[in-house]
Amino acid sequence: MKKYIKNGKECVLCHSRKKLIQITPEEIIRQEFVSKLISDLNVPIEMIDVEVPLSYYQKGKRGRADIIVSGFDKENFKKIPLIVIECKAPTIYLTDKVFEQTMHYDEFLEPEIMAMTNGHETICYSWDYEIKDYREIISIPKYSDLIKGKGIEFQEEIVNEWKRPNHKDNIEKNRQILLADYNLGEDTDIKLVPFITNLVGLIYDDSEKANQLHLKNKTFISDGGIRFTTFGNAAGGSFTGEYRYFIVENDNHETELVSISIMGKISTKNHPKWKNSNGFTLFNVAIDDFENSHMSLEYSIDRFVEINDNQYSFWHDGTLTVGNKGRAKNKNVIDFIKIHSPHLIKNDKIYLGTIDNSKPFVWNDKNVNKLIANFIDYGFVRDEFRKTYK
Repeated sequence: MKKYIKNGKECVLCHSRKKLIQITPEEIIRQEFVSKLISDLNVPIEMIDVEVPLSYYQKGKRGRADIIVSGFDKENFKKIPLIVIECKAPTIYLTDKVFEQTMHYDEFLEPEIMAMTNGHETICYSWDYEIKDYREIISIPKYSDLIKGKGIEFQEEIVNEWKRPNHKDNIEKNRQILLADYNLGEDTDIKLVPFITNLVGLIYDDSEKANQLHLKNKTFISDGGIRFTTFGNAAGGSFTGEYRYFIVENDNHETELVSISIMGKISTKNHPKWKNSNGFTLFNVAIDDFENSHMSLEYSIDRFVEINDNQYSFWHDGTLTVGNKGRAKNKNVIDFIKIHSPHLIKNDKIYLGTIDNSKPFVWNDKNVNKLIANFIDYGFVRDEFRKTYK
């Protein structure tokens, strides 16, 4: 890709917009994809539009579509969207949030194909009229086939072959499995591996569902299973990976989503942003909001879990960050929880439960169920504290 200099900044020549565009990681992906459309799929340049205002298709609609490939309606003398492509920087994972953003265009553009790409990976979808849902397609067909309504081939459904590891297997074997799946921090004590293996087995085994969680301040609706998504925290960190999510309802009968995961934290030393940080293992609780989906709790298993033989007890000191205000006083957090969620307090400390690691964790085990429910309750009450003291 030829680069130009304008006002001291690197630019590329966008052949669709016919002007110099300042280089950004996302712009490079856009231009590379446009080149692929022309060279590989034989799309005419005049049928490719980049950074298209959505108001062109629906009056008053805000936002822009990265790339739209169109056909031409000779009868009405106008372009008809065939493909919409959402482009992301190479550092952005193609999570369910990117999928939702991409599918948003289908509401009013109604193209044949919706695609999302970050340069490393491209995923394409089309509507399957038989099952009345989106399905992944193998690839974008040649333009000449697409305008004739041909060439769309659906991907075969991929069966999830993940198998729950046995927490009583060889510790080093399980440690390597957890590290490979980013479910273990590299600095986590090896004695915690059997317990974390058991916990990972509970959360990520999609073949077993929680029929009920006995929440105190919300009503459990259903176990949604596994999703691939990302959540950020107040420090600017991002946690991308697989989460188990639950659908709950508040007192106003409004639906909310809460997600949990086990993730290894990176180990850093003299890092310019993260400074010095131990690579411990986190139990995360994340809350979905319309505009601000976020991590509510990053619970360090290494720091706070107490072990007594096979009994693992979960305590916490109330550490909490309130947006730009920074860290709240632990005493204020605990006092707030004493009032709003007293079931989480024991001996003036936050206590989430105790579970027995001598047997596999299952959802219908009373203590396991109570622990997960308490983690979710704790995540929500922490958010209530943030709203109160923001």
